[in-house]
This record gives sequence, C-alpha cells and structure tokens, in this order.
Amino acid sequence: MPRARIRACVILAILVLFAANPAPAQSSRVVMAHIFTVPADPPGGDIDTVLPAFENWLATSFGGYTRLGAGDGAWKNEKGQVETQGNIVFLVTTNRDVSKDIAARLTRDFGERAPFVLVFPAGMFVK
Repeated sequence: MPRARIRACVILAILVLFAANPAPAQSSRVVMAHIFTVPADPPGGDIDTVLPAFENWLATSFGGYTRLGAGDGAWKNEKGQVETQGNIVFLVTTNRDVSKDIAARLTRDFGERAPFVLVFPAGMFVK
C-alpha cells in the first residue's frame, strides 16, 4: 500500500475516533474521584472519637465527602496470612489527585499499614 494511502487511513481512523468519543456535556466537568476505606474498629482507638475529626478534615480540606457505607475486606499481610477487617467506604472528589494526603491521614488517624485509596478521573454533573 502506498505511503499516501496509509497516511490517509491513519488520519481517517483518528477522525473516526474523535467523532466516536464526543466531548463531555457542558453540564459536567472532569474531577478526580477517590474511593477509600477506613477501618470500622481501628487499633488503639475508638471509632466514635476518631471518625468525626477525620470527616471534618475531609469536609474542610476537600469541600465534602460521601460515606458510601459499611463493608468488609481481606488482604494478605506481611507474613502471607489473610487478615479480614470491617470498614467504612468513603468517596471524595477533587480537582486533583490527593490520594497521598488521604493515605497519610489514614495511617496517622487509623493506624493503617497499607491504606487502600483508589483514584480515577470521572465526569461530575454540575448545575
């Protein structure tokens, strides 16, 4: 296939991809979504004492949070043993990745050795 024809096919493929992936609606904007877990029974601390201060920090630092509910999780610890833990799942959206800030606070406030913070770009509806 001649080079000009290959270039034309590549350009056409790029145009098709742009047409198939329309721009976000004007009523939405891209944010960074952070989903993370907080232990329901933190070691050495009373959840009823620690959680309100943590939630206040989330609201003050990032403008708010959503508590998604209670759950359970399991992982292999440093010795290869499975540990289970009840947890509370939170969602925070911001204009930037703040996962390191959240992870540091989870370690400090809840003694998390390996904080779980999932972060990804998402479209958020705005009025």
